Amino acid sequence: MSRESTYFNITDTTQKPPEGNPVLMDDYLDTYEEKLEAPQWLRWVLLAAPLLTISSIGVRIGAGTAGGADGLFTWIAAVVSTAAFLFAYINFLTLRTNVSNGKFNFSYGMVRHSVVIDQIESIEVDGYRWARYGGWGYSRGPLGRRAWSMPGVSAGVMVVLQESGKRREYFVSSHTPLRLEAAIQARMVSLNDNA
Repeated sequence: MSRESTYFNITDTTQKPPEGNPVLMDDYLDTYEEKLEAPQWLRWVLLAAPLLTISSIGVRIGAGTAGGADGLFTWIAAVVSTAAFLFAYINFLTLRTNVSNGKFNFSYGMVRHSVVIDQIESIEVDGYRWARYGGWGYSRGPLGRRAWSMPGVSAGVMVVLQESGKRREYFVSSHTPLRLEAAIQARMVSLNDNA
């Protein structure tokens, strides 16, 4: 499966979405959705790691170098690491972003976060800097920084807000960061107009 990002043009309301693709940006409903798929190499790494772990343990046991208590501990470690890789494979290969109903939602599988749009102080399109956020994927950096980034996607939006009495900065990857920014700003304006 290749990296995927689809969107519906927010400026041309007469344009119809491509056949077979979901409408991801709809002017009439004032929503935005984007789905980013992980690069193929990351999928292979997450699948190969548990296989290599288990096969290396099998070789050690077959050679007689891991038996008894050492063999049991080795198998427990293999099962735990395999479960961790499978959890990552299931949950962190697709980043979903959604703007609707006054909220900006983003998720990696079961790891989700939702930001109420009227709490947003600022938003801007920015390039991803892994050192600022402490890595790729779902990461937590210093000073309340959080990232929901996808390897291979160099840009996204940075949202700053007050959350639970603390300043938070969220970076969310996007292949169409200008459209994502526009969708959030449109909701900010419509919420301010209704207030």
